[in-house]
Parts: sequence; structure tokens; C-alpha cells
Amino acid sequence: MNTNQILSATNSYQAAEAYKKTSDSKAADTVAKAPETADTEAFVYEKKSADKAATNNPKNKNYVTLTKENKEIIAQLKADAEQRTAQLRSLVESMILKQNKTFQVGTLTDEKMFEMLRKGQVEVSPEVRAQAQADIAEDGYWGIEQTSERLFSFAKAISGGDTAKAETLITAMEKGFKQATKAWGDDLPEICQKTLESATEKIRSWAKQAEFSDELADTTKDALEAQAANSALTE
Repeated sequence: MNTNQILSATNSYQAAEAYKKTSDSKAADTVAKAPETADTEAFVYEKKSADKAATNNPKNKNYVTLTKENKEIIAQLKADAEQRTAQLRSLVESMILKQNKTFQVGTLTDEKMFEMLRKGQVEVSPEVRAQAQADIAEDGYWGIEQTSERLFSFAKAISGGDTAKAETLITAMEKGFKQATKAWGDDLPEICQKTLESATEKIRSWAKQAEFSDELADTTKDALEAQAANSALTE
């Protein structure tokens, strides 16, 4: 494995982290947090030019109430990402210090770390190489399936389960990946693009399933009404 495989793991997180920031602070330009209750938390997805009064109006079509369960999902995903990122950064710092005893860790900004990884300036030990390969494998934590599933879970939670916001969530996610690309300083590895595509597919599939369920419910209701009418007429 070359350094690019370490980059793949880093970039997968960067994309997820950028999406997280976009989703819970700018899901559709701005997320306004409303007063919190014991079991729910309310958010309003609004345009920047929208009337601020609308942010406190529960009837606003973009008003989203997060249940306690959704809030717990969001908190868990954030905490997990932060822990994994701290571990990754610590690992990179350790490798840099081993090859450059005079390097000051305090000067290692994210931008500098990404640059060193991207340019292959960090020597990777066999143990780290093996772990990186496992992490970005098909069933690995930073692999396409697990990373896209975390993005999908976060999207569902932050939307309050409202499938009508599917395309808004996808747009926010795409913006997050663009932010990650900018922070990385170059095109992200292919695994990142495939992760975005997988997460997008999951969100759209979720929305379509909900549409089908609604259509089925309407069809069932119509059939029941017709049967009830026929039964009443034949009595």
C-alpha cells in the first residue's frame, strides 16, 4: 500500500466531517435552532433571505423536529467520527516524529498534514500500512459501505425522517465533499467519489420507498372505500 491508501481513509473522514458541518449548520443554506423541549429539538431549514419570523413558526414547511432518538443518533455519529479522527491524527503525528525528531507537533495544521500525506512525505510502517488497508477495505470502517451508511444515517436523523428533504440533503452532502476537496488541496481518491455515490443512492432509495408506501396506502384506502360502498349498497 502506498501513502494514497492512508489518504483514502483521511479523505473519507474529511468528506463525512465536511458534510456533518454542512448538514447541521447549513443544510439548506442556514439551520436555525429553535427552543428545545425534553424529548425533541426543532430545526428550520431556511433560505438566507427568508423572513426570520418564519424560523419560529411550526407551520413552516421546512420546520423539522428532531426526536430524542434522532438526537442520540446524531450525537453518537459525531462522537465516533471525532474519536476516529483523533486516532488518525495521533497516528500521523507519531509517524512524522519518528522520521523527524525535531518536528514540532504544535505546528502541524490540518492543511500541513494533508499536504505531507498527499505528497508522500510521511513514511508508513508495515503495521500502519496493514491497518490502513483493513480500514478502507470493503468491510472496513472507512470503506465505502460503512462510510456511506454513516452519512445516510446522519442525513435521516438530521432531517427528522422527512423524505421530502432528500434532495436538500444530497445537495448539502455534495457541498461537503467539495469543501473536503478544497481542504485536501487536490482531487479526492476514487473511494471518496464512490462513497458519495453510494450515500446518494441510499438517500434516494429511502425517499422512493417512502413514496411507494404512500401510494400503496392510498390504493388500499381507495379499495377499502369502494368495498365499503358496495357492501352498503347490497345490504
